[in-house]
Amino acid sequence: MTALLRLLSVLLLLAPVVWAKGDRFAADLAAIEAYLDGLRRFQARFLQIGPEGEESLGTLYVKRPGRLRIDYDPPSKVRLIATDWRLIFYDGSIKQVNTIPLSQTPLAFLLEEQIRFAEEIEVAAVERWSGELWVTVMRRDAPEAGRVTLRFRESPLNLSGWLVQDPQGRLTEVRILSLETDLRLPDELFRWRDPRIFGLPDD
Repeated sequence: MTALLRLLSVLLLLAPVVWAKGDRFAADLAAIEAYLDGLRRFQARFLQIGPEGEESLGTLYVKRPGRLRIDYDPPSKVRLIATDWRLIFYDGSIKQVNTIPLSQTPLAFLLEEQIRFAEEIEVAAVERWSGELWVTVMRRDAPEAGRVTLRFRESPLNLSGWLVQDPQGRLTEVRILSLETDLRLPDELFRWRDPRIFGLPDD
């Protein structure tokens, strides 16, 4: 019986604390909103874990509003660039370019001029997991497009990664390995040259 009680105690410690929409919920959201709004230019090394457990390393660059670049480490030849409110996906292994509106991507709100959890974004949950603060959000006008769970270390608040759940329920995890903020990121870093005019970028 004692062993069972110890096991239950451990499980309770590991279980998430989910806040109801009250003062604590509002305070946590306000802190996260202020932190993200101040995160205007940054570079991060990351580890991505795909739905099948496949792992990729890469570098992420963000310059708000509206600019993002992701370079995956070799042997991957994938590059993503967000510019002019469109997301360009380039796969150098097959020389293929795809473009979608940035608004259709789950993390688009993080590139807005001003980050606010307001009309467009619905906050589904605020939780605490083992010293981290997690906030799950989705677009009000397209909840079927999936959801994103942003993860933050506390004291001080610091972005540690996110989980993306796609419309099929598959999860992709991104873990931030290092984060540098307030950098001078040149606009050229986010420039995309139309391959129909300039040819495909070098591999």
